[in-house]
Amino acid sequence: MKNTIVLFVAALFVSAAVNAQNTVDSIRSKYQLQPMPGALTIEKSFPVIGSYQMNAADGSVQNVVITIDSVNRGIVWVDGLPEGKFKAYLKKSPGTYRIVSQKAENGKQVPEGTLLFDPATNTLNIALGKKFDDADPAAVFALNPASAATTPSADMAATTEVKVKSKKGDTKTKTKLLFYTATKAEVASSTSTDAAKQ
Repeated sequence: MKNTIVLFVAALFVSAAVNAQNTVDSIRSKYQLQPMPGALTIEKSFPVIGSYQMNAADGSVQNVVITIDSVNRGIVWVDGLPEGKFKAYLKKSPGTYRIVSQKAENGKQVPEGTLLFDPATNTLNIALGKKFDDADPAAVFALNPASAATTPSADMAATTEVKVKSKKGDTKTKTKLLFYTATKAEVASSTSTDAAKQ
């Protein structure tokens, strides 16, 4: 009798092990293990941060540097434009920022504007002189005459005068809009370390 019970328990454990293996195999057939993603860095969270090269109208190359604020990660500092160093506030992640009217660090007045970064093309677009549009921030760049250019290196800094009706009704004022476009400089050290890992 004891032998029968021991054989029955042993058979029960063997059948449970077979069923468990079948379950593991069926799960493995449906799901594939993916490699772990890399560490989430500040550059991945805020892709607008970095160095940019802007080709001026006279053919010279100007460097624009965008850094994150040390206290508030929703603020970036833009340095290298003729207006001086000023800040922009994150409105929509990853690359839509509002530039409020402010005095730059050099004392120049910076008008309100929009900063857009396109991570797909690594292109930075800045428009100064027009109020930030919450509904469609990119609409201001349709006013840029250089936006019709097919190459990103064509006339990177342009100014345009646009007539805008004031809130008083009958009077019209001319507003000077400034458009800047720059391309993100590739970091050679990160590409060489990626190649070394492979």
